[in-house]
Amino acid sequence: MSLRILFCDDDNEIMSNLHKMVLEYFADANLPEPECALYNSGEELLASGAAGDIAFLDVEMNGLSGIHTGERLKKMNPRIKIIIVTSYSDYLDEAMKFHVFRYLSKPVDKKRLYRNLKEALYQINTYSKTMVVETEQGYETIYAEDIVYIETFGRKTKFHMIDRDFTSVKGIDFWTKTIDIPCFYSTNRGCIVNMKYVSFFNEEIVTLICEKYSQNVYISRRRFRAFRDTYLSYMRSKE
Repeated sequence: MSLRILFCDDDNEIMSNLHKMVLEYFADANLPEPECALYNSGEELLASGAAGDIAFLDVEMNGLSGIHTGERLKKMNPRIKIIIVTSYSDYLDEAMKFHVFRYLSKPVDKKRLYRNLKEALYQINTYSKTMVVETEQGYETIYAEDIVYIETFGRKTKFHMIDRDFTSVKGIDFWTKTIDIPCFYSTNRGCIVNMKYVSFFNEEIVTLICEKYSQNVYISRRRFRAFRDTYLSYMRSKE
């Protein structure tokens, strides 16, 4: 199945130029050309029922804003990568509330666009992969990026997802060795966190926040510096 990219802007010229640059990226990277769909309003995009892997949304449009359009797209597909494109930085805080993937300023810088597309494709191909987890009741199929954190639960482990919890029959050592995705890090011998959900940390705790809840987990003092450096590197990769 080919990658699907959505564009939504009420300025046809700007949208067409952005569309052209995106296609140039795929050609330059020798990647298969994605399937693209262009819309002039949030209402038109949502009414189409279009599903996408990546969406470029202008913030200020007549009718439904890019922020509200993005929120609804996220509810339809939590794994879609929303890239907000705008001339106004005032909307940054609001956009970040629903985990916008990136925020691009107009006029769009081609090099920055290319970096963001490269990272989006990496995450789609890596973090969005499914995992099969054995439980006492059977097998759970999950997306790795939906894991907020994993913790020791006796000789087993408890998976804390964005929408539910369940227990794996495997121990924490098994998952420490098995999950080799860069955004996961062991804060102590009994806990693995997804840095995607980190909102605060110091030498004692890491605060994880998703839409449903927030949670503090313990961080070992001897692991603090390595965690800090890894987290900062992870955040720089998102710039």
